[in-house]
Amino acid sequence: MTSPDAWEPGAPSRDEILPSLIAGVIIPLIAYFVAHSRTSTVNALMIAGAFPAAWVLVQLARTRRVDIIGSITLFAFVAGVTVSVLLGGNAFVLKIRDAAFTVPFGFVCLLSLRAPRPMMFYLGRSMSAGDDERKIAAYNQLWEIPEAQRVFGVITTVWGFGLLVEAGVRIVMAATLPTGVFVVLAPVWAAISFGSLFVFTTKYSRKARAEGEANLAEQGLAFPSVVLEADSAG
Repeated sequence: MTSPDAWEPGAPSRDEILPSLIAGVIIPLIAYFVAHSRTSTVNALMIAGAFPAAWVLVQLARTRRVDIIGSITLFAFVAGVTVSVLLGGNAFVLKIRDAAFTVPFGFVCLLSLRAPRPMMFYLGRSMSAGDDERKIAAYNQLWEIPEAQRVFGVITTVWGFGLLVEAGVRIVMAATLPTGVFVVLAPVWAAISFGSLFVFTTKYSRKARAEGEANLAEQGLAFPSVVLEADSAG
């Protein structure tokens, strides 16, 4: 029999994000230490950076979608390797390669506050709704809720400044710490930074959603949703 199930737009779940974090943080960390015992620091950093790049290709082949977090890592990896090669194998450039994306993206977030819709609205829609037209339409309906416009603005502002702070600390660590120590501490700092941003986004979104649903209920309106049909034997 067919049983209906509802999908509602919101912040991406932990299960949706966790695989990308593992591919972009844990596996490269292990790969670096394994490779570093057999090759140079620069080569070890390049080998470690190749794993997030491979993750993007795997996700693209498996789901026909570009993994957002993985693509960020891929862009930073390619930019870091390119500049490093041009500078004759500079390890410092490879260590701060992630800042090559987080700094521009942080500024883009802040500049997008002047646009019709801020950056985190589009990023959240991509990660939550994917390429499903019905889900995208439901997510777009969020913008019609006045409270939601304020919420996306606040989240975008926090991410913009948060990314700039994360990149600034990463650059200082890369310049002052030995590579081995940096490779250990950088993922910890990234986990703290991005983890804090995700926790803030989730909790703030849930609180704002509860308030928004209450206001919609007073107007006799329902929160945007999509009814999905799931086949199950019964």
